[in-house]
Amino acid sequence: MRASILFGMMVLCQGIFATEKALPFDHRVTDDQFEKTLQLLGELVAIPSVSNPHSPDYNFSNLEQASQLVEKKLVELGFSVSCPSIDGSPPYILGESPSNSDKPTVLLYAHYDVQPVNRAKWITDPFLMHEREGRLYGRGASDDKGGLAAIITALETYSQLGRELPVNVKILFEGEEEYGSSHMKALLQQNKEKLQADALVVLDGLNSHATTGTLTSSTRGLVNIKLKVNALEKPVHSGIGCLVPDPAQALAGLIHLLEDPRSIPGFMETIEPLNEQEREILAASSQSAESYAREMGVIENAHLRGNSKESVYERIVQEPSISIVNMNCGQPNGGNSIQDSASCTIGIRVVPGQDPERVAELLIHYLQAQAVLFNLPIELSQDEQSAWAWKAELSRPFAKKYLAALGENFQSSAAMPCGGALPLLRDLQETFPKMEMIVPGVEDPLTAAHSHNESQDILLLRNSINALIAFLNKAGQQE
Repeated sequence: MRASILFGMMVLCQGIFATEKALPFDHRVTDDQFEKTLQLLGELVAIPSVSNPHSPDYNFSNLEQASQLVEKKLVELGFSVSCPSIDGSPPYILGESPSNSDKPTVLLYAHYDVQPVNRAKWITDPFLMHEREGRLYGRGASDDKGGLAAIITALETYSQLGRELPVNVKILFEGEEEYGSSHMKALLQQNKEKLQADALVVLDGLNSHATTGTLTSSTRGLVNIKLKVNALEKPVHSGIGCLVPDPAQALAGLIHLLEDPRSIPGFMETIEPLNEQEREILAASSQSAESYAREMGVIENAHLRGNSKESVYERIVQEPSISIVNMNCGQPNGGNSIQDSASCTIGIRVVPGQDPERVAELLIHYLQAQAVLFNLPIELSQDEQSAWAWKAELSRPFAKKYLAALGENFQSSAAMPCGGALPLLRDLQETFPKMEMIVPGVEDPLTAAHSHNESQDILLLRNSINALIAFLNKAGQQE
């Protein structure tokens, strides 16, 4: 995605998102302040706070060390801080600035845990931050220790200038986002009153380009179903057993039936429709089908899924997808045998309005009703973990203020849907249904979050800090 693609979005936003008047306090981080940001980020990256217990780099003490560093920073800023653990979870960090009932309250979220690494694929040590050609390389340098460092720096700016925060600030940092935030719902229920706020900023999103400040307009949810076709007691020679049923062929026939989600009765019924304003925003900001295909590495002449008459962004928001995320039958380069069984995982990406549990039931019933090649039996089961989709309300007051803040600190601002899932948004939305939720971030398309050689664009990080400072000022401005 490129800034030029978003020009139409910028023009459209002038009419949709009201431009905020400049406030008397219009601070940008100084070189010295930003240098401290980089030092803090380097310290955080150096702590291998991997939250997946199956990783060889997992060590609970690393998660504790990361949380203690962040806790210390918040205490130094005058925040009251508690660090509860839920059933042995990594410490949550709950913070609160001195309160003023005349000011609105903003809750800031980030996470200090990181994904596992494959050291063999990293050019440099993943837990030692390196700068190269305007980017900072290291696990978590962007996702999400970059976001966490941006929050700390924005708050430090006020303290260093001897100014009160323009809003009441609450903090929610966690250490298991990369492992499903499985204790988040319990944490929220136990601390519901403590975390009440007017707006929530989840600084864990993606920018469409390093020079385009972006709010996430929606995420997709997911649910996985395991499908297995049984045929034989054991594999047989493909010549001697040439008349036996082939489970791989039967599996392929079932998979083919999932080509179009619309063919599954009831599958599309509850999708939340876009209003005309939302459709215009998505169309104006969307990249073209051609650029999306190039970005995803689609081979020449292949077609994208979804309605070709809709923009790419509209398809991401409105078109649920069914994908085969893995398929198994025998061993790679195995012998000349017909296998005893074949299996796959069906990955369903749901969109706003769809209940992932209901969608899973509909698909399972649909497959159970099908005639299977060779009359073979099938097994179907749903993975325990699922996630709902989420959609922002970009016309609400705090979202408009954040878009204005992004526009003042980046070359352009935009709203963009995310194809991935962010399960904690559903937990937060259910707990705080009236709280406005905003999802900016410090990542860009070159970040390679979750992959090897993850990196953070340095200028993007600085602009994100400045945008957060500007947003806090605008949020505190009396209407």
